Amino acid sequence: MRQAEWAQRFRDTTGWRRDFGTSGVPVQVVAASPELVQACDLINDLGRGDSRFVLIQAPAGGGKSTLIAAALAAFTELDLPYERIQADHDFGPIMKRLSQGNLDTIVVVDDCDKLQASTLRQIVARRRNCRGLFLTATKVGSETSSALDDEYDRYLRIPHLDRRPDDLLLVAAMIWSRMSMPPLADACDESFTEVLLQGTYPKGARSLEAILTSMAELLETSGDMAGGHLNRKITSGDVTPHLLRLFRAQAEQATVAPTDAVLMVEGETDEVYLRRAAELALQEHGWRLLDGLQVESPVGRTGGGSSVVDRLLDLRRDGINGIGLFDRDPPGSAAMDIARKHNLKRYQLPTKFDPLDRGDEGALVEIEDLLPVEMLNRYYEEHPDASAEERHWRLGRWRIVPLGKDKGDLAAWVCSVATYDDLERYVYLLVAVRQTLGLPRYVSMSDKSWLSRLQQRPAGASQPPIAPSTPPAVSTAGPASADLSDDRDTDTLSRVTPHPPRQAPDREEAPDHATSASESPIAQRQR
Repeated sequence: MRQAEWAQRFRDTTGWRRDFGTSGVPVQVVAASPELVQACDLINDLGRGDSRFVLIQAPAGGGKSTLIAAALAAFTELDLPYERIQADHDFGPIMKRLSQGNLDTIVVVDDCDKLQASTLRQIVARRRNCRGLFLTATKVGSETSSALDDEYDRYLRIPHLDRRPDDLLLVAAMIWSRMSMPPLADACDESFTEVLLQGTYPKGARSLEAILTSMAELLETSGDMAGGHLNRKITSGDVTPHLLRLFRAQAEQATVAPTDAVLMVEGETDEVYLRRAAELALQEHGWRLLDGLQVESPVGRTGGGSSVVDRLLDLRRDGINGIGLFDRDPPGSAAMDIARKHNLKRYQLPTKFDPLDRGDEGALVEIEDLLPVEMLNRYYEEHPDASAEERHWRLGRWRIVPLGKDKGDLAAWVCSVATYDDLERYVYLLVAVRQTLGLPRYVSMSDKSWLSRLQQRPAGASQPPIAPSTPPAVSTAGPASADLSDDRDTDTLSRVTPHPPRQAPDREEAPDHATSASESPIAQRQR
């Protein structure tokens, strides 16, 4: 949205502002993006009495609280009965009535991911026992999202505010106008708009308000603004210091440990998955899996196993402790052999993470194979323009191979929706690598049950619980052997039928064929 369009749209609020609960002080929602428009429409659907079972996922600062406030204001205005479930309140009577099937109200739950998993499953499973459902969450597991598959179910993901530029500019304009200022779009120049759109706002509108308030105070102190009247245009130079101050405040909140070693991975998406898994492990168990460990991909190189070996040799010449993480495919196994000859520390993706469970000699595992198959299916359902390069079926198991050009988008999407359970295989990798390097690993690797439990299960088989209820004690054992994985060579991919048979045979099928999309080079994204 350019400067003139921004000014024009702010003047005409009918195209982007939604008011809920107009009899009192209305809750105003900026709905310029398609996601916010759909969210507001869903609130109106529930207000009209339509059957809707809504789950809205948004990151912190994504507007969940505003949407909850809007829904409650709308239901109150329309005199619609509703029940609100909160994690820190007693909601036992509501759940009892819901289980009995006589809850003739709309159930509203903000931050439903803070509830016990069993409670959330019960709410979703029995949603048709109430008039409607309006849930918000920061994290949504594939089990919950896949259960919302009825014609009246709606699962909506809302990006962070800084990824919705139209919403961001209009929210900024509303905040500015509430400070009795002249319209922001008229008061600033293009450089201000560009810098504002490039900022990061961890708390959404609250962060944006803090920046604009600080900027207004400085403009008044400097004499460039008096009584709400500006004597010049607001420029990028006026907002940049406040954005930098916010960025520094974020950085200071993170505890940065010294780097003891570098984990080299084959590509940028490997790095993305591992970093996100480490964040989720910190949230789930308090494990700091990146303390003393820096994850890198070969910058400025073609990527792949050979580039990892080259970089490990560079690190060793510089006296830096390094370890390589390799795919379990022919190029990765070849790179493992070279790393072994140079006595480099190395780790190869475990054979048990092969989605088709082909055993030690036939396993094929790339970094995307660690994702749950249900999550990959969900990605393709939500991104119809993307297509899998190959789909394989073997003995009740699927393997889905993304096209190279889609891997970056897939990784970004996964990081926005994944839970700890979804990425626990990547957590396992980090713990295993830390053991090889002699870093504190937080959980013992001597018990093989963890690896076995993370093995992909046949389609339809029940999954065991993923995460332990409490994190094990920190282990500070010294380094294990430099080659922790069972790095036997694997160089074959079974060619199997693309669709499941009516009955899985008791023996392994003979290799047949696999579906394939057009070949595409792996897209390398710049860091």
